[in-house]
Amino acid sequence: MRFLGATIFFLLTWLPFGPPAPAAAEDYSSFTIPLLRYPGGNFNPRPEALRSLLAQVAARTSIEVNREPVVLEATDARLYCYPFLYMGGNEGFRPFSAEALAALRNYLSFGGFLFIDDNSGKAGSAFDTSVRKLIADLFPKNPLQKIPRDHSIYRSFYLINQPAGRVRVNAYLEGLSIKGRTVIVYSANDQGGAWSRDKLGNWNHGIIAGGYQVRQHSIRLGVNIVMYALTLDYKKDMVHLPIILERLRRYHSQ
Repeated sequence: MRFLGATIFFLLTWLPFGPPAPAAAEDYSSFTIPLLRYPGGNFNPRPEALRSLLAQVAARTSIEVNREPVVLEATDARLYCYPFLYMGGNEGFRPFSAEALAALRNYLSFGGFLFIDDNSGKAGSAFDTSVRKLIADLFPKNPLQKIPRDHSIYRSFYLINQPAGRVRVNAYLEGLSIKGRTVIVYSANDQGGAWSRDKLGNWNHGIIAGGYQVRQHSIRLGVNIVMYALTLDYKKDMVHLPIILERLRRYHSQ
């Protein structure tokens, strides 16, 4: 049901705006998460993170996934074939070109979602500085803000009280919204480091100031972020369903 709703949303909001999908032999029928390649820095410090997260999404939800890695630049036309984009890093990076900024701005404005993950594990890192510069260049009048605890991202699949990760740099997520839709979510806590698992099933990185429970909370947060990107405020809107039904009942009884 959730994936059906996400598919309808994708068709209604993306197809009129995005360029036609290239005639490539890629599997767009299953959900995958492309990795954003950007200029300078280290765009892939957690190479197993997305494959690991998608495995958890497949195991815990009804979403069909494609775990094969996909790397895209902001100007790649295939970007419009994916509703979710991941940007990780642990170093500073060069400013995006005007063309890349315009492409990424359009992607986000027309229905796309970007999750940014600081993998450095350090407060005020060089990656963090570059990310904030990027956001300012993308949306000068719309800065990052703390995501409130009643946001749908904390209840889209699991009920979560606060974000976790490999480290605890911040006790909150940050985000940027356009017309009530959160299009960018930023975590400073190295979610990818907590998700990352090798092909033998061993965790690649230890959890700082935590253990199994903290890792599980980070995985649940990752699943929630995916579900939010695909369903938006579905869970919050469902709260109003009884009220709507009661109003309809009263209307028809008149």
